[in-house]
Amino acid sequence: MRNTVNLMLKGLPLAMLCLASAAFANDDEGQYIGYFRSGAGASSGGGVGNCYYLGNGNGHGYRLGNECDSYGELGYAKTLATSENGVKFVGHAMIADYSGSSFWGNNNGGLYVSQMYVEAKGIDSLAGGTAWLGERYYERPDIHTMDLQYINLNGQGGGIDNIPTSTGGKFSYAIFKDNDSNVFGTNNTIPGTTNLPASTGSNSAIRNDFLLRGIPVNPGGKLDLVFGYISASSSGNDRHNGFNAHLFHNQSIFGGNNTFGLQYGVGPGTGRGDPIMAASTAAYQANPQAVLNGGTGPNGGNGLCCNRMGLSGSTLLGSDDTRTRVFDFLVIQPTKEFSASFDVVYQADKLSALYGPAQGTVTWTSFGVRPEYAFSQNFKLQAEIGYDRMSYPNAPSQNLTKVTIAPTFTFGPGFWDRPEMRLFVTHATWNNAATATIAANNYNQGNSIGMGNAGTTVGIQVETWWNEDWW
Repeated sequence: MRNTVNLMLKGLPLAMLCLASAAFANDDEGQYIGYFRSGAGASSGGGVGNCYYLGNGNGHGYRLGNECDSYGELGYAKTLATSENGVKFVGHAMIADYSGSSFWGNNNGGLYVSQMYVEAKGIDSLAGGTAWLGERYYERPDIHTMDLQYINLNGQGGGIDNIPTSTGGKFSYAIFKDNDSNVFGTNNTIPGTTNLPASTGSNSAIRNDFLLRGIPVNPGGKLDLVFGYISASSSGNDRHNGFNAHLFHNQSIFGGNNTFGLQYGVGPGTGRGDPIMAASTAAYQANPQAVLNGGTGPNGGNGLCCNRMGLSGSTLLGSDDTRTRVFDFLVIQPTKEFSASFDVVYQADKLSALYGPAQGTVTWTSFGVRPEYAFSQNFKLQAEIGYDRMSYPNAPSQNLTKVTIAPTFTFGPGFWDRPEMRLFVTHATWNNAATATIAANNYNQGNSIGMGNAGTTVGIQVETWWNEDWW
């Protein structure tokens, strides 16, 4: 099996050059999955293109014409062995590459292994279900127009999947080890040594996820229930357990789908990283988002990051730290030519005394729409309007409005059809309180400074995927 996995990894870079030409029919023959986006632009502030979002852990904000980075991933799966009873052991591997600019060779990214796991399909004792173990992307649906994975259960672990139940839905269970690292201080108690590294605790946590998906509740409608319990690996009064709970209703409607979600998390179940205490009340009031970002915690080391719930956040957070979110995401395709998406999000983060002057509740309100009209099989016009508002305790609220027009060459007229090659014009406006945040969270490092309260970017972008539903 080791040789097979090595061959899989060695073949991935070559397959990336071939892109979708190497798509096969099934696991026995081998299958590829892929995604990439990349583009470039110029802004009214001069130089490279700017991106406009409030940096509240929400990816790219409203992403059409508002992605200044480049990202690609390529995965491969192949049946490694088939048992006499028909159970198939399938190996999965994926590599990915990220760059914070339009240049793929930017050294702030780099090629890395993002998935490597094995699954056994068709196990009789699991009623035909699946067992798996390794590093994988797991249950990460999103609000596509915002690049917001509202739940994300990725990680290193194992579990059982898709076991039929009497509810009509299927049950899955997975266990993960998250943030698997220690916190180091110094130990000067050993004679003849000074500042000897010593573990003072651990960021790590054990996460248990229980999923019951696809319960039929009404014509065209299904319910998903997810519960995650997080146990801190390190003992002590400063480390805490937590949980998160999620309810999603998916409804087929107008040739598309509507997803309504209710989510709640406590402590590390919020998904947030280590709390960052503001240096002073004045500093916090001047730029609350910049104060709340940063640090050395999990999930990229960002205080309020990330809006991806499901992963273990910082175990320093206790029962006084909560997150509540309600959202709705609708995509319709009433005719072959016309499609549109609509979304609305409300999120409230209750911050404990660990956040110093920021203690209180931070709320995020967002809504957006993306209509698309296809004039032919391979050409459409897209538009997107998005609004975000962040409200902080003891500091002015920040708001941002972004509008994009994007003539697009496309594979087909549908909302989800890819590849797409876009020419876009994006214009954004914001209030005075948001100026420093817009600049600090711009991928291209602050060209927004000096613009006042508005900016415009003109650019090009390509986005494509293949076999995404299979993965």
